[in-house]
Amino acid sequence: METVTLQTESYLFQNSGGQFRAIPFYELSIDEWIVFESGQPKYLLDFNRRTKPLVQDLTKRLNNGEELDEAVQKLGRFLGRQWTTNHNIEGSEIPNSQQVETVTVSLLENLADLFMDVYFVATNTIDTNILLDEEKFIKAFVTDIDEQGFETTYAENQDDLARMLSLIFKQPISLTELVSNSDREVYDLTNFIQSCITIDELDLKYEQWIEDSKRENSMNHYGMIMSAVSYINNNLDKKYLVVVTEKRKRW
Repeated sequence: METVTLQTESYLFQNSGGQFRAIPFYELSIDEWIVFESGQPKYLLDFNRRTKPLVQDLTKRLNNGEELDEAVQKLGRFLGRQWTTNHNIEGSEIPNSQQVETVTVSLLENLADLFMDVYFVATNTIDTNILLDEEKFIKAFVTDIDEQGFETTYAENQDDLARMLSLIFKQPISLTELVSNSDREVYDLTNFIQSCITIDELDLKYEQWIEDSKRENSMNHYGMIMSAVSYINNNLDKKYLVVVTEKRKRW
């Protein structure tokens, strides 16, 4: 993910609790917004970069009447993060208190570095041409009644995927790539399928896993993992279990 270094200023503010220093980012244009994650400046959202996929997605939502901060918070929850465009500085600015600051943030332009779709596929045959081609994949695992479909969840990146798989299979998972192309990567999980966690075990361990992985607790994400666990346990008779990952650029 591309980063940008901003030359900005912090100011002293006064409220009932005393003085504090904060950065309001006054120098940004009306098309530039800082996205705060858990209260810290993390990303720059620049609507001047109109060709970028996520900028286009957010612009469409704004044109449909959605407020920017509402959309950003919703996207953050989708990714398991606490996001806002509001700096939430509550206090009166103290005159002539500015201080030069340097802040490095990442450009928020697409989801590829923050999110990837994850497909669990239990099957009796492995055809890498099908697994790597979206159209063939859909035809084989959605419309073919001889297969049991697939189950979808998501991860932030490879490390996050490995943490999720370690929860599902109750042991550290080191991913071994089976095949890949520019869009997709396929990993073989067949050796772990019999170790899959049960739904009851997931209920007991999920909260601790959320805490350890420092994610925002999301029922949406829990539901996806639960569905993946159910899918795997319902397909223990299949010869192979693979996971296909695909980086998503759009929301």
